[in-house]
Amino acid sequence: MKRAFIVVDLVNDFVTGKFGSQAAVEVAERAASFLSGLPAGTEIIFTLDTHVPDDPEFAVWGEHCLAGTPGSRLYPALEAISGYRITKRHYDAFFQTDLDGYLRARHITDLAIFVISTDICVLHTCAGAFFNNYGAVVISDLCTAIDEKHHNDAMEFISRNYGFRITTSDEIKREL
Repeated sequence: MKRAFIVVDLVNDFVTGKFGSQAAVEVAERAASFLSGLPAGTEIIFTLDTHVPDDPEFAVWGEHCLAGTPGSRLYPALEAISGYRITKRHYDAFFQTDLDGYLRARHITDLAIFVISTDICVLHTCAGAFFNNYGAVVISDLCTAIDEKHHNDAMEFISRNYGFRITTSDEIKREL
């Protein structure tokens, strides 16, 4: 089993911008610390929610993460961490991106998925992982949502429907 860490949408609009919150800042800082402590050579992939003007998703959420703006950039605490960066326009990081090809080229079969928003992009990226036949764990203490109930509901949904293990960053560290 070869694992990659999928860091979902730790971009400025989701941490300190339009959808940002104190909980998101705390999770982003914990994620930066966690990632910095991973062994050298660990495969890390950052997904960056990035939209074009008049993107259809804006009808649901309003304009956010517009390409070329600070809102679509990686949260500053993560900028120095080495990892592959994938821009995406949809909730699922696999949909219409090169994520699957990138993982297969590196013979990765297992994923650790975490960050923002548990009930939207994390949930849909888990669906993409499941439907592309990857094993996965979700690191619950490194995830957040706008609403805590939605976070908890998404964790339960992911576990029940995809069979992915819900774990903590401390448990992952012990496994390394």
